[in-house]
Amino acid sequence: MTQYKTYKPEGISDPYGTYVHGIEPPVGSRMVFVSGQIPVAFDGTVPETMEGQATVCWQNIEATLKAAGLGIENIVRTTQYLTDASMYPEANAVRAKMLGTHRTASVSITVPALIEPTWLIEIDAIAAAPAE
Repeated sequence: MTQYKTYKPEGISDPYGTYVHGIEPPVGSRMVFVSGQIPVAFDGTVPETMEGQATVCWQNIEATLKAAGLGIENIVRTTQYLTDASMYPEANAVRAKMLGTHRTASVSITVPALIEPTWLIEIDAIAAAPAE
């Protein structure tokens, strides 16, 4: 497992969720940027709930990382785009489940809409691993 240096500066509050205030990948790391993953499953379906949509987004991120020879444990930053701030707890619960004890830098943003009106969430990620 890759070791990342994390930062919790003095004088600021603890993280509000499953993230760290700062994270530093090892020097010379290989970086993989995962495009925003949408809640469309392999079969073309879109779950109706935030939990289902967030799960599909995370599964798509995991599959993309696997194609690059990486895993969830290599993620150093994520951004969640939510169409409804009241659904943040549901989205964050899926994030916490997928990350387990791993922590990343994180941004969550409420947006007025995504490209398709049925989409409630989109998530992008940045991963790092030791250079090959």
